[in-house]
Amino acid sequence: MATTNFIKKIFEKDITEEVHHAFTRYSLGEFVKEPFVVKIKKEITVQGGFEYLNFFQKFIAQNVKGDVTINGTIETVKDLSETLGRLGLVYDNARRFGKSGSKFVLSEQKISKVTFQKMISELFTEYLLFNVNFEGGLLKVKKQTTPKLGSPTDAFVTLKLSKDWLPLLTQDYLFDVQGKDFSELCVNNIYRIDDIKVDEKLLAKDADGARKKALRIGEITRKITVDGKVEKEYKIKFVI
Repeated sequence: MATTNFIKKIFEKDITEEVHHAFTRYSLGEFVKEPFVVKIKKEITVQGGFEYLNFFQKFIAQNVKGDVTINGTIETVKDLSETLGRLGLVYDNARRFGKSGSKFVLSEQKISKVTFQKMISELFTEYLLFNVNFEGGLLKVKKQTTPKLGSPTDAFVTLKLSKDWLPLLTQDYLFDVQGKDFSELCVNNIYRIDDIKVDEKLLAKDADGARKKALRIGEITRKITVDGKVEKEYKIKFVI
């Protein structure tokens, strides 16, 4: 199974366009990220910051077995009318107050697994701010609008999963956790960007394009705490 976890992709040196896109917002400096938390009781609860939103959507799309029910919004700077219509989705247009672009409000609707997979694949670079209910779990977003740049987004997205999803979650998001039998796990990441390599020729023609294509060089400091005890702390160097 191809991983949907951008941190695992960085660990494996598999820098896809999706991973690169996730880091285009960062300038030089150090960035303390929101904790990634997993709690296991009768069901599994997973919580992460805003940066996990689309990757969690993709995790569901890749592993869900049947129809899903969605409701919420998609925020974008593009006109998605043609794509949403082709996918057969029911929506209304709305304004993004104080922000450029458009907001598409999705009515509560049941769609097939195939449609959901196409939706996530085709719209992955947009802000997929909608809730999902499916057999074995749900995904819930804290707010159906993008947070202000630089504001904390603790527990912005929550996954509730039945325990039969644990092997999938472990393979994808707990890839570097040694102890698999736990009640609560917390992963803290700190990103450090040491250098940004910009194409100077492109910069002269298209400053925004050059920013988006620039390579960021740095490292992730990753600390894994299991049931209150630090299990592992290490660094992942990257060129993204």
